[in-house]
Amino acid sequence: MQRVLTRLDEKTKEFAGHPFFEYLRDTGVDPRRRLSFAPALAHFVMTFADLYRFVFRQEPAGDRVQEIVNAHTYEDGGHWQWFLADLRKLGQDPQMAYSDAIRYAWSEETQKQRLLSYRLCRLGFGASSTHKLVLVHCIEATGTVTLRCVSLVGSEIARLSGEKLVYFGAHHFETEANHTLEKDDARELIQGLSLEAELSRELVLLVDETFALFGATADEMLVFARSGKGIARTVDSP
Repeated sequence: MQRVLTRLDEKTKEFAGHPFFEYLRDTGVDPRRRLSFAPALAHFVMTFADLYRFVFRQEPAGDRVQEIVNAHTYEDGGHWQWFLADLRKLGQDPQMAYSDAIRYAWSEETQKQRLLSYRLCRLGFGASSTHKLVLVHCIEATGTVTLRCVSLVGSEIARLSGEKLVYFGAHHFETEANHTLEKDDARELIQGLSLEAELSRELVLLVDETFALFGATADEMLVFARSGKGIARTVDSP
């Protein structure tokens, strides 16, 4: 398992160097523009709740690893509520026809978000508890990198507007450190897992594939953020 965790650390450092995060740190750009990509996350954020509830969770758990995965799915499964609340605070919750909202969520501009959701479901359905554990680690690693940058932008918006963001604010980032995955007993168990060489190689490839999916999504979000398009402007576009 150490080989897998080492690869995960390497890919996390690589992901943290993505230009998207450089853009989020650019205080020369209005913070609301830097977070203008927020509505484009809708498909992934809402599918994420189902991914954890219906794909990664297995009850009763068959082993201690699955118990850790299950605990994590409960800890992260309700964050979509924070996301919806923040959209209103960001002024990205316009009144529109239901058909327009669907058209937006399934637009060409957000297709990498959807592919991320679908492929994570494909990787997780019927997977072993160890595969699910590695997937959860990849999601947490990319999420922590993203939230570290996003929360700084959220804090800027709070200072300017008085609107305290939760999903895109410090609260979400800080909760990541309190997950079951970060507890000493869970970390000790995970780091001590002994894997067959073939399974270890397979899980390293799983890490690579998962980070590639998140990297493609970061590409898409950078384009979206630089365009400055909010949901209303996108729907109104010809």
